[in-house]
Amino acid sequence: PAVRKSIKDVTEADQSVELVGTIVQVFDPKFFEVCPTCNKRSKPNESGSVVCPEHGPVTPTWSMVGNAFLDDGTGNIRVVFFRNQLERLTKKSADQLLAYREVPEKFEEVKTELLGNMVKISGRASKNQFFDRLEFVAQFVQPADAQEELARLKA
Repeated sequence: PAVRKSIKDVTEADQSVELVGTIVQVFDPKFFEVCPTCNKRSKPNESGSVVCPEHGPVTPTWSMVGNAFLDDGTGNIRVVFFRNQLERLTKKSADQLLAYREVPEKFEEVKTELLGNMVKISGRASKNQFFDRLEFVAQFVQPADAQEELARLKA
């Protein structure tokens, strides 16, 4: 089971941690091609074909990733939500989320709905080399239960 930590105490070595906090910033999702067979990231090559590292040229499907900042009063951390967890966070299906690829401005409504929500996220810490900062990769996200959190604080 994941160990509950405060954001200020999260380290790069943390591989199974639970955070509870408030969503204070939400970013537009990013969409990318994946292989329909293995779901691995697939990229267009020089000729315009989309190539899977394992299956060669493919007709890709799309996946997505979203980011949000979580704050627990001790600090804040950028959390990465890959497809399934982005669906759980937003309470939207993959098809509903993929529609924002065509009309990204519509995602503003989702951002507004998410801001201020208290969530419980299990996952792992990860060092973002490009930005030289610690991030958190969500492996399971759910609404935080205020009564449960109060009981925990009293205990």
